[in-house]
Amino acid sequence: MIGALRGIARLVFVTVIFVSLIAAGAVGVTVWRFGRDLPDHQALLTYQPPTGSRVYAADGTLMAEFASERRIITPIGKIPPLVVHAFLAAEDRGFFTHGGVNPFSIMRAAVADTVRYHHGQRPLGASTITQQLVRHFLLTNEVSISRKITEALLAYRIEHYLSKDRILEIYLNEIYLGAGSYGVAAAAETYFGKPLDALTPAEAATLAALPKAPQSYNPFHYPLAAKTRRDWVLEGMAEMGWLSFADAAAAKAQPLRLDPGSTEPEIGPAGYFVEDVRRELIARYGEKLVYEGGLKVQTSFTPAIQAMAEKAFRDGLVAYDRRHGWRGPLQRLDNPRAALTTLAATPMPPAIPSWQLAAVTAIDAGSARIALKDGTQGRIPLDELRWARPTLPNQQLGSMVGRVTDVLRLGDLILVERLPGPAPNYGLRQLPDVSGAVVVVEPRTGRVLADVGGWDFRASQFDRGTQAHRQPGSSIKPFVYVTALEGKFTPSSVIMDAPISLPQGPGMPDWTPSNYEGTAVGPTTLRQALVHSRNLATARLAATIGMRSIAKTVEGFGIMDRMPLYYSMALGAGDTTPLRLTTAYAMLDNGGHWVQASMIDEVQDRDGRILYQKGAAWCAGCYVTAGPRLAPDNDASYAVMPLPANAYLPDATYAANPMLYRRNKTDPLIDAVADYQIISMMEDVVQHGTGIEVAAVGKPLAGKTGTSSEWFDAWFVGFSPNLAAGVFVGFDTPRTLGEGETGGKVAAPIFRDFMQAALANSAPTPFEAPAAAEMVRVNDLSGQVAGTEDKNTIMEAFRLGTEPAGYNAPLPDALTAATPVRGTPADALNARLAAAPAPTLASTPARSGRLIGTGGLY
Repeated sequence: MIGALRGIARLVFVTVIFVSLIAAGAVGVTVWRFGRDLPDHQALLTYQPPTGSRVYAADGTLMAEFASERRIITPIGKIPPLVVHAFLAAEDRGFFTHGGVNPFSIMRAAVADTVRYHHGQRPLGASTITQQLVRHFLLTNEVSISRKITEALLAYRIEHYLSKDRILEIYLNEIYLGAGSYGVAAAAETYFGKPLDALTPAEAATLAALPKAPQSYNPFHYPLAAKTRRDWVLEGMAEMGWLSFADAAAAKAQPLRLDPGSTEPEIGPAGYFVEDVRRELIARYGEKLVYEGGLKVQTSFTPAIQAMAEKAFRDGLVAYDRRHGWRGPLQRLDNPRAALTTLAATPMPPAIPSWQLAAVTAIDAGSARIALKDGTQGRIPLDELRWARPTLPNQQLGSMVGRVTDVLRLGDLILVERLPGPAPNYGLRQLPDVSGAVVVVEPRTGRVLADVGGWDFRASQFDRGTQAHRQPGSSIKPFVYVTALEGKFTPSSVIMDAPISLPQGPGMPDWTPSNYEGTAVGPTTLRQALVHSRNLATARLAATIGMRSIAKTVEGFGIMDRMPLYYSMALGAGDTTPLRLTTAYAMLDNGGHWVQASMIDEVQDRDGRILYQKGAAWCAGCYVTAGPRLAPDNDASYAVMPLPANAYLPDATYAANPMLYRRNKTDPLIDAVADYQIISMMEDVVQHGTGIEVAAVGKPLAGKTGTSSEWFDAWFVGFSPNLAAGVFVGFDTPRTLGEGETGGKVAAPIFRDFMQAALANSAPTPFEAPAAAEMVRVNDLSGQVAGTEDKNTIMEAFRLGTEPAGYNAPLPDALTAATPVRGTPADALNARLAAAPAPTLASTPARSGRLIGTGGLY
């Protein structure tokens, strides 16, 4: 008997050994079979999470985030233990004890899956956090034994290479948690508007409930399911000792409290600017880097300046729109009851914030009764409807308003604005159908401080400041006149303002321009011709100096890439964008030096290395970069070199390589005296000419109006010594703004209102004449040297040698102090000046010492 038992024991032992060897061999073969084809795990070892690029305004506020996956990278050391324990309780309670795979969980899941299989249900599985990570990065969601084996082998391997903390860090930053949020930090902001360290146990458990099925447990859509799983997570935390049972019970008693979207940056008025930045970044770096590379983008956007520009622009469009009447209600319903029902479901259109939606509920002889969405009752007095005459073709107006019913009917859905005063009175409002743009540029650097690309970015994403190509009309004229001033002309030069016909080419009729007023004034100075925007004088000037010279100036200032050599171009028949034209004016303001308009000051990668930086202060047309860049208009004249991290290249590098980072253009673009002359002439445009509306600002400003043919486009572009702005107004599909709606009437008031706000706290700063300018008192109308009895005189700047006849240059101080010279004949003064000691002359290099004519000295 004992022998038999011993035999059986030996047989069992041998069988166990044999089966074990077979099992070990099978495992070995399986490991060999699947191990040789394992995916490369290096991608996980070198993991860099895709993070969106963040865009900041000049004051450091967050403007926007460009991300394919909304994620806020958080190191494991900054993730609170409460959050870590919540996710471990939900997903992998044995995480810190297993080696990548949890055999006990697998056995438990196998039993449960057997039952689920007979019911036709999907297996539950028993994946650890390490296995989930492997599946996410290296495998698929295929349900198969081979995938599970591969997953387990990779999990063991990853645990060998990565620490538990690193695995947790990757998992908690990478996992999708619904509502477009990736990682725990982004989800905390999405669902609760909080950083991770401010989460309560209930909130942490709510997040931990999501990885299993982010859609099914989304608390926004399925609050009951989300709360049920949240409470299960809290129980698990208590069972593991990570949370007391009392705290878990208190957390379970709390309802779901969500605060969606409270930390999302709002585009708002920055929409046009942000979209331009996005397009430039993608052109420069590619979409993948912009949406997944974690770039930090510092822009020149200045919220205070943008707000001023936006308000002035909207007020200007509303003022224009009211001049051209009423186009009807937003909707016209059959009766007040239908209007109130529709009102409740109608979203607010992109209007000024103080405007509100209302329904007309009653009409009497002197007013219309209205109801607002919140139930507020009010009235629109008849006097507030007087402006609302019918709009006719070509922006003409219909009959005068005499009754409320001339404008409104019962059931109308309209926009209104509360009027000042205790009574609930409202004014009728209307969204303008005209549009336009305002762009604001810093003249010394070219930094774009504000970009109002239209009435509202929500209504249209087309940026009329940077994308609309429109005819500038007379706002091109300063570049015609400055071309003449670079040659033999001066502001006092006389030119005929008289009818002229100019050839346009073989087979084409002559071009015969006319003045806005339909008259001609005859002989006039260049200054007066520009101040009053004389088309005939400008056309004659263009014929005199030649269109090739004008084209060189226009192209040199970046207004157009290639200007057709037609005479009509001198009156603004070409096209350009508001940003290009405003930047060209900024160059005039900058002493004729080139500036490159830019919205981006700096771009850093996720590690803080500078990829792009706006150029050195002395070279506004420069930039430094660490990689290739698509320059504006495919301009290849920028050099590209590696840049030391977080630093400009030293000045010595620029000195040794003068073409590095410098636009391949002559700089300055024009002579300093010619530049000052044109600025002085444009100051007169503001004070006495077509831009007289702007004079109300009461500070030194220069600029020029522009109106295209048949009043299609209205412009005003101008600047103070430190700020340039351009205003364009026109319909998106070009058509007349209406007879008499000129740049001076439509665009100049917008520029005026903006500058009044922008310069409100600035002391008046005059434009400074260059040292080489000879200042001569002349008659403002004739351009001749002013006599003692002249009252209409100004101080005019001249380049040395171009002073008008009859002018005597002043002597050096040493001579004038020794001998009075006023009234002395010119030949005697010349003789005495020639005999002056050399050091005296050397001390005044800007003067030649030559005296012209016999007039008195001033």
